[in-house]
Amino acid sequence: MVYSIPRDSLAEMADDHGGNIQKINAAYEIGKAKMAKKTVSQFLGLPIDYSVTVDMGALKELVDFVGGITIDTVIDVNLNGQVIPQGHHHLNGDQALAYSRMRYQDPRGDYGRQLRQQEVLKQVAQKIQKSKYLMNIGDLMTKLGQKISTDFTADQVKQLIRNYHQSSGEIVSSQLLGKTAWLNGSAYQIISTEDLQAASNRLREN
Repeated sequence: MVYSIPRDSLAEMADDHGGNIQKINAAYEIGKAKMAKKTVSQFLGLPIDYSVTVDMGALKELVDFVGGITIDTVIDVNLNGQVIPQGHHHLNGDQALAYSRMRYQDPRGDYGRQLRQQEVLKQVAQKIQKSKYLMNIGDLMTKLGQKISTDFTADQVKQLIRNYHQSSGEIVSSQLLGKTAWLNGSAYQIISTEDLQAASNRLREN
């Protein structure tokens, strides 16, 4: 299951001080993956054992590694010189990166971007299970180097690929939806307690 959390969600940082309320994406800036993992865990009331941090450059490499992805876009995407008009397209890594990153021109804002990011990740996951890609996964990981960081061990990564590479067709995605509130001149997304609990329950069941 893939669950997206709005980057501007109002959340308490999982630090030693308590009461540090900020946008949830600030957790990574404060304490990198360790703080982000603890903050998201606290936010959802859900244990999170491991994390993977994927640099945007790694996303480009992943898409090129699987020979590109095919998308249907209902909006025009224009970012960093990459122009993808409405319609059906096969994207390379650079195009997929632009498709995943554009936010301001999307009438749905960050929520629209989340859906596009989920689409790209699911397609990569579905394609990478093919034997011709799995055989070269070690070379890919070496190439990506510092663009991907994780607290999984190398043996755990191999075990995950071995045990779950055929489950990509069963990926279900969802997103938390909030309401906009302005606090001290900044826009936040406020997620209701009911929606947080529903997401926590669904993730636990999964």
